[in-house]
Amino acid sequence: MTTISYVTGDLFSAPEGSILVQACNTKGAWGAGIALAFRERFPEEFQTYKAYCNEHGDSLVGTCLLIPGSRRSIACLFTSKAYGRNKDKPPQILAQTKSALEDLIRKNKNGNELHACRFNSGKFGVSWVNTADVVEQLGITMMVYNPEA
Repeated sequence: MTTISYVTGDLFSAPEGSILVQACNTKGAWGAGIALAFRERFPEEFQTYKAYCNEHGDSLVGTCLLIPGSRRSIACLFTSKAYGRNKDKPPQILAQTKSALEDLIRKNKNGNELHACRFNSGKFGVSWVNTADVVEQLGITMMVYNPEA
């Protein structure tokens, strides 16, 4: 059963009340790729994420921080401890993605819709097909956005 629906458009146009899902590091940095777009659009939520990382550090890997917002919430999936050259290896990222998504499901008590980009496939360098397999195996319903053509 396919649980991922693909749509063309801007992730940040997702409906109010939904959860925007992104992969994050545990170092408190939204410095490149889609994370930078999140930081620019959600500066208060970025400060919440950064403080949370500063408090908990690498113990966050494999968990999810769900940051409530006035229009949309943000799910920070901690799929890698670091970023850049120090990012975790793809098999670790996939295992940590599974655990972080399970944590998101536990925290999404109201069953809000999940909207995401092809997380892990940008700066973390993990094939989207492999991340999508994890989402499908868990039976998670998610809208995944492709940028405008």
